[in-house]
Amino acid sequence: MIPFQSGPPLPPDRLRAILGNAIMRQVHLGWRIESQVDNYAVMATGGKVNHPLHLLGTVLTCGAWLPVWVIMGATGGERRVSITVAPNGVVLFDGRPAALPPVPARPPRGPVVRHWRGNSNAEAIAAATLRRDLRRAARRHAAEDPMLARELRIGRPDLPREYDDGGLVDLNHAPPPALTALSGVTPEIAERIVSMRENVGGFTSAEELVVTVDLHPDLTPEIKEYGIFLP
Repeated sequence: MIPFQSGPPLPPDRLRAILGNAIMRQVHLGWRIESQVDNYAVMATGGKVNHPLHLLGTVLTCGAWLPVWVIMGATGGERRVSITVAPNGVVLFDGRPAALPPVPARPPRGPVVRHWRGNSNAEAIAAATLRRDLRRAARRHAAEDPMLARELRIGRPDLPREYDDGGLVDLNHAPPPALTALSGVTPEIAERIVSMRENVGGFTSAEELVVTVDLHPDLTPEIKEYGIFLP
């Protein structure tokens, strides 16, 4: 239950920007995205405690390993946190307000002067990791519920939408201009992909697409990373 927060409501794009900022901070701390919808996300860290292995260690050590098992069970394992952005822009971690610097509503006027900061590489890595995790989460949604993926318009940068899929492109439905967002896919190649998918009824993988359309194999990694094939 999200507590009442005073203040005027913000536009959806501002709320998404605030959520993205909060997610990026958690990714920088080693968390990963499990799901994200609109102004709500669930993130996790750590892994599951291997209880059978700890049980075996306890038996083999005649109980000496038991304190370690208890400590791992209490402090280890997966941890999850829900991140919600209230309508007025307040970030809530598990329903509790968190203090985060506001995201500017519009870029500053005039020339932008960038100053060197020692953590710029870390920020770039965190941003790239965030985009990759968003793509993985979108693929999980698509695999579990293709109709939901179509409703969220995953892989359709050509359509208005609110869900951030991390830059995926649906090779089975996106128009040629959207396909050219993939590195190495020229307008001519995009037209070939669309023409061939109409003939064969769509593709199921990057490897199948590359072979069917007779593309250069070097395109396979790019299509595997940024492409998705919705039915």
